[in-house]
Amino acid sequence: MRRTGKVISQGENEIQVSFQRPEACAHCGACVGHREETRVTIPGTAPVGRWVDVEMPEAQVLKASVLAYAIPLVLLLLGVFLGSLIFKSEALWGLCGIVLMGCSWFVLRFIDRRMKKMPRWQPKILAVHDEGWDAPTDCGK
Repeated sequence: MRRTGKVISQGENEIQVSFQRPEACAHCGACVGHREETRVTIPGTAPVGRWVDVEMPEAQVLKASVLAYAIPLVLLLLGVFLGSLIFKSEALWGLCGIVLMGCSWFVLRFIDRRMKKMPRWQPKILAVHDEGWDAPTDCGK
């Protein structure tokens, strides 16, 4: 997956890049607060204000998406199942499911921190564009 974004800050051997939400995502509603942009920290260097082409291997994007949806779902179902073994009330089954699904945040955060250390999960800067370069229209200057 290749995207073009604008460098908004630079740190030691990493930059923060802002990407506009693609047209295909306009009606999805999955983004919390209906964000119009996403900020990503990427290893590398580039001047603030420049446009960069960034690539993330599509297989890794797909795996990350599956994890982000599957782990909460599995924990929800596990919570409902365990609740059904412990309680007689269906309301408590649901509560157990919701509590375990809430725990998925901690699980996903742990997984995210481990993945950030693996080079194959890191996005890569493919190109840094010169000043005056016109960004594609889907990047939303």
